Amino acid sequence: MTAAVECRKVSKAYGFAPALREIDLVVERGTRLALLGDNGAGKSTLLKVLATLLRPDSGQCRVLGEEVAQGAQKVRGRLGYLGHDSMLDRVQTMRENLAMFARLYGVADAAGVVASLIEKTGAAAFADNAVGELSRGQEQAAALARALVHGPDLLLLDEPANALDPSARERLEALLQEQSRQGASIIFSSHDHDWAKSMATRVVVMAGGRIVEA
Repeated sequence: MTAAVECRKVSKAYGFAPALREIDLVVERGTRLALLGDNGAGKSTLLKVLATLLRPDSGQCRVLGEEVAQGAQKVRGRLGYLGHDSMLDRVQTMRENLAMFARLYGVADAAGVVASLIEKTGAAAFADNAVGELSRGQEQAAALARALVHGPDLLLLDEPANALDPSARERLEALLQEQSRQGASIIFSSHDHDWAKSMATRVVVMAGGRIVEA
């Protein structure tokens, strides 16, 4: 079985500022990998490369068996990405957003999947409010549900616990563990090292665009 992620000498710069420097990383399927490091370490850039949102300047990167430079469309249908932007329509409600994404992904029993995710994220009280009216933590929960709506094989989560209260964080933990049991691979970043280590089966530390500990 191919690995979930295989990166070889992957580099990426923003102008003259290097963000990733010859990253070598192999993540086996079923792994829950925590990316740790200070701001500017390269965590978010690496997640965007894996999500096919950024093309590396050099090196090779395969995600779910597909080379990201050529197979981006195939990869996107099989991964869920949560970044700093929720990627939700702020005029629509959470429920309407999830239904829209479910249709785009061709999800069977979309209504049932949406209802289940609203329950699992504890969003029943605000699922029918416009996203633009939600608190930061509520929008984060809605964005997590959006990333899960199509049952992805790979989850890429940039600071998923950000702005979540303790009960919402517990629901996040339960969802990640459920996804892992169902066979999904998960790569997530966090500034909370203790929490990340408790959730991860493997930890990678980044600094200055490099992997310094794996």
